Amino acid sequence: MNVLRQQLELTPDNVRARILLAADYASLGLKSDAIRELERAVEMRPNDANILYNAACTYGVMQMKTEALALARKTIEVGYTNLDWMLRDPDLACLHGEPEFQQLCASGKPKT
Repeated sequence: MNVLRQQLELTPDNVRARILLAADYASLGLKSDAIRELERAVEMRPNDANILYNAACTYGVMQMKTEALALARKTIEVGYTNLDWMLRDPDLACLHGEPEFQQLCASGKPKT
């Protein structure tokens, strides 16, 4: 984690380091720190499917269903196509039983 913080001091626009740091914070139960880094990363790259997907996963790990689902939806909107994996990803386990998530992954389109 210290390496990631040092990296961000040198290159604050390193979105990948920010996502990894958020995941580290989440794994340590530092929810507010994780959310701060996730929000920054998504703000920096709002249309990057990989960043959005990883942010959704981190919210999922923190059991934040609303946020995870919103980012899963946005991930698909910007072109993420590995929906079979999304349905099985253990980081998104909190969504696996949610009907809206099932429909989203089945159709590949956000529910309007």
